Amino acid sequence: MEKCVVLSDGDKLREIRKKYHVKQEEIAGEEITRNLISEIENNKAPITKKTAEIIIKNLSVLAKKRYFEVDETVDYLMENQIVQANRALDNYIEELNTLSISKGDSFIKTLKEAESFLIDWDIKDKKLKIYEIAGDYYCNNNEMYKSAVYYEKASALLSRMFLDRKLLSLSRKLSTVYGRIGDYKKSIECCEFALKYFDDMPQKDEVVFLYNNALNYKHINNLKLALKNIEVAENLVSKTDILTYIKVLNTKGNCLYEMKSYDEAIKIFNKIFTLIDKRETDKYLINLINIVNSYWYAGMKDKALENFKFVINELPNLSNKDLCVADIYFEVGKIYERINKIKLSEDYYLMAVDFSEKQKNYVLLNSILYDLIELYSISNNVKKINNIKDKVLLNAKLQNKINNLLMYKLIAFYIKNNDDIAKQVADFAIKFE
Repeated sequence: MEKCVVLSDGDKLREIRKKYHVKQEEIAGEEITRNLISEIENNKAPITKKTAEIIIKNLSVLAKKRYFEVDETVDYLMENQIVQANRALDNYIEELNTLSISKGDSFIKTLKEAESFLIDWDIKDKKLKIYEIAGDYYCNNNEMYKSAVYYEKASALLSRMFLDRKLLSLSRKLSTVYGRIGDYKKSIECCEFALKYFDDMPQKDEVVFLYNNALNYKHINNLKLALKNIEVAENLVSKTDILTYIKVLNTKGNCLYEMKSYDEAIKIFNKIFTLIDKRETDKYLINLINIVNSYWYAGMKDKALENFKFVINELPNLSNKDLCVADIYFEVGKIYERINKIKLSEDYYLMAVDFSEKQKNYVLLNSILYDLIELYSISNNVKKINNIKDKVLLNAKLQNKINNLLMYKLIAFYIKNNDDIAKQVADFAIKFE
């Protein structure tokens, strides 16, 4: 493609002569020598502005005699390779931005071309933009591991010593992606780096870092730090930004729930009900489920079951396109298991598996598979455990890492039922060490 062509002075002259079928002495004319043209074409001499003007003038004279039009200009001949490379990369950036919202493999093909071009033309600011666009593309398509790779490449180009402002945006994106792939330690590092060193960051960004940090600490069961971060976020978040405010309150409520402060959690979840538009079925269902769980463990099981009926009645309104559909089905499955409706529990677990696979939410998928192993282990259903085992191993390959708890569960089950498969699972796990 034209956008990836970078020509030396000699390449340009050779292309021009070939295009117009002219000889070296013809474009040299009387003012410069044919030998100079030869040296330029062999990249032994640079083209000067005076030489470029003479060449274009002579070409124009020839054009009138032979009836062709000259497209080239003095500026074109003087344009150096760095300028050409910048323009080519700008074209790649423009095309990648356009293709980032399209389906098919056009984006990936163009990205590979751009990366190949960057091998020869390592222009930092263009490389940064291309890597960030790639990170955004993969993030938007739920390819979080690939997204992390490109955000990391972009971040590596920036100076932490001088706190390049672009680091703030990339740290925010990385903190979110790391959280999605379950790398909570790296996400915490991103959040705390930004919160510590960017004192003047916009308040909206500060809320995002605090919120992400709270989620990270919650996932690693450091609930005190999780609650500390989310309470600071609650004080900073704009109450007119309803969606973010609800997310912050939801996380606060879940922290209190995990800390067994059920009454306080219920107050938070009831407050969320005053903010949610019931037509936003996913958010409404998530909050209902939080209410059910809080009432149940607070000892108010009648209220929990009453609200669970609302959950079941509302489920048909849930769109399969909602990102949290897998989470919702998983939680419904857990509630059914809790009230000993095992077949319904299994059905919802399996639906949650299906959606988490489609959405490439491998962290959630591991949690669902864990509960399914527990469910099938109780009934000693070898056939169904075999199916789950295949999914566990495939998920490990996709993540390029194993989930130790899942492996221990599978090995423990197969030691009782099939030593050969237990050994196969153990051998598979060892390869990741």
